Amino acid sequence: MAQRNHFPSDIATVLLAVSSLVNLMNGLKSEEITMEEFLRRHELDSKSILVSVKIPDWDRIMSISLGTKMKLLFETYRVAPRPLGNALPYLNATLMAKISRCASSNGMVVGDCRFAFGAYGTKHAIRATKVEEFLTGKVPSVDVLYEAVKLLRSIVVLDDDTSYLAYRSSLAAGFLFEFFSHLVEGNAESPNGYVNGYSTLMSPARHLDHGKVSTLLTSGKQEVELNKQYHPVGEPIAKSGAVIQASGEVVYVDDIPSPTNCLHGVFIFSTKPLARVKGIELKPKSVADGVNAVISFKDILGENLGIKTGFGPEPLFADDFTRCTGQYIALLVADTQKHADMAADLAVVDYDMENLEPPIYL
Repeated sequence: MAQRNHFPSDIATVLLAVSSLVNLMNGLKSEEITMEEFLRRHELDSKSILVSVKIPDWDRIMSISLGTKMKLLFETYRVAPRPLGNALPYLNATLMAKISRCASSNGMVVGDCRFAFGAYGTKHAIRATKVEEFLTGKVPSVDVLYEAVKLLRSIVVLDDDTSYLAYRSSLAAGFLFEFFSHLVEGNAESPNGYVNGYSTLMSPARHLDHGKVSTLLTSGKQEVELNKQYHPVGEPIAKSGAVIQASGEVVYVDDIPSPTNCLHGVFIFSTKPLARVKGIELKPKSVADGVNAVISFKDILGENLGIKTGFGPEPLFADDFTRCTGQYIALLVADTQKHADMAADLAVVDYDMENLEPPIYL
């Protein structure tokens, strides 16, 4: 379904940023290419097989680089209409960078970095290579990050028919800013030991363009103290059966073996909103396939009652008349569920709608 409807992949964005390698096989020919090359190719034909995706062991790679006192920064970002991940994202991103202490200042120098962005109107995730090249070897500062954000906006270009154009574009800049913001704060010089965010961001004269001030994105934090009177109402609490369901250990009805001589049933539904039910006919072929009985309202010894609601009682089965499309007419019982389903599909209900008023549709 995801491929048929061209749903964007969150995993592809992550694999692209971490320098994954894709192993393909076509007949007897094996080929290993980068994830970036794989995404640029056309869809695989029927003769090609994706054998594996190799993700580099970054822990081992960084342990080899310990002599240079480098640190690996890695973050994934995703914004969607619903926060729990069950909606298509407006934009997703994976940012990774190696940083090390600058010898000439108190800041951190950006080393090798990889930025991947996806799900913003393109066919697949892309790398912001020009931004990577621009930031490599630089100490993050307000000026440097400002230029990087401008460069990123020129790379992550959305199609005109993409929804929420301005919002998606701002998300890309916001992800990059948030990724490096703690390094920028560490490098910002402030008089008297205080940080003036407005003057720090606005003071460079080269940011002025025809009297307009270009600003970077800023972040803020607000803590709201909740009323504990109704605790734990309002608190995020995990569903009691979430773990056992996600692990596949929960036992459902279909997982339980049927007992010996168990019978299986399936309802026969009405296909008419208002009609007389004259009878139900089973084709001879279906009767031979393990059908034991067809139970209708005539077989109920007591009252034909299905449920009682505030609007009054509702019958279990349709009696002489059907009251709506989809109402239960009968229950077909057979030796297996398969036989019951097949026989119900072959059942023919004899309706009579003569001299009946047309039903009211709501």
